[in-house]
Parts: sequence; C-alpha cells; structure tokens
Amino acid sequence: MNSLRLFAGAAAAALALALPSAAHAAPAIAPGGCAKAIAVAEMTEKDYEDTVKWYKSLIAQGGHPGVVGERAVADAKADRDRAASQAQRICGP
Repeated sequence: MNSLRLFAGAAAAALALALPSAAHAAPAIAPGGCAKAIAVAEMTEKDYEDTVKWYKSLIAQGGHPGVVGERAVADAKADRDRAASQAQRICGP
C-alpha cells in the first residue's frame, strides 16, 4: 500500500509539472519551443509506459490496482496525449 501511495504522489507531482500553464498557451512561440515541446512529449510517453508497466506487474503479482491504479493509467494517457498534441501544434505538421 505504501508503494501505491508513493507512486500516486509521484504521479501527482509529475502531472503538476507536466500540465501546461497559461503562459504556455500563448500563441507566441519562443525559439527552441519545438524542441522543448518534443522533450516534454517524450517524457510523458515514457511516464505512460512506466505507469502501464507498473499496472501490469501489479496484476501479474496477483494484486488488484483498483480505481487508483486505473485512474493513474488514464491520467498518464491523458498527459501523453495532451503533450503530443501540444508538440504538434507548436512544431507544425
């Protein structure tokens, strides 16, 4: 249970850092913005993969992640999709 709390806390901290702020939503793009957006998208992709790996390993060990585990996977997926979409908007097609 402690590892789940630790994971949930780490996921919440990563989510807070990954969410775009109002400054990021501005249409003006600073030089290097594309590289930064791609780096964030890659980071959230890795976070999602790690979350799914954790979820599957917990099930394989006979555990049941419950709503918290399912929500962590859904949140990580949403973060991944949001970051990829933002990178596409910033960098272009």
